[in-house]
Amino acid sequence: MDVTAAERKRELRKQLKKRRSNLTEKYKKDADRQIFRRAISLPEYRAAETIFCYAGTEEEINTRPVLERILSDGKRLGVPRCIGKAIMEVRMVTHLEQLKPGMYGILEPEESCALIRPEEIDLAFVPCLSCSRDGRRLGYGGYYDRYLIQTTCGKIALCQEKMLEEEIPAQEWDLGMDKVVTERCVYSA
Repeated sequence: MDVTAAERKRELRKQLKKRRSNLTEKYKKDADRQIFRRAISLPEYRAAETIFCYAGTEEEINTRPVLERILSDGKRLGVPRCIGKAIMEVRMVTHLEQLKPGMYGILEPEESCALIRPEEIDLAFVPCLSCSRDGRRLGYGGYYDRYLIQTTCGKIALCQEKMLEEEIPAQEWDLGMDKVVTERCVYSA
């Protein structure tokens, strides 16, 4: 294991959480609105039939408009459900009332929602604490890397511009993103 990268990630997470806590509500709302507009304008979004998207927490990008738009556009929506330590699956959601607080208090689909297999996903909107413009992502603990390695879908990180970093420490299992969508622009990896 690359201890140096792991230590650098831990330290960077601390710094970024502090930076994130200092972002104004106005900035976050404005940025999230622009990120939503850019995300649904992507050709990958228009072409996708089955889209995987997380339910953002209060600290993350507000993905509710994205989730609602996926459903209103008649696409299949898959939302992650934690089933163990660093293990998740994706369940199909047909209306947002199916999302309930789950592991860590994060909204996730009810167990009764149909399972979506990794190979069925056309596009994934992925959370991050930070990203670099070239698609290196700093997440929270490996859930998404472990799951997305099973897919062949496009992977797009949603990140506020003020949370971007020039360098993100990487370990061998860290997956790169195809694109990073911020309020300012779309960066291609």
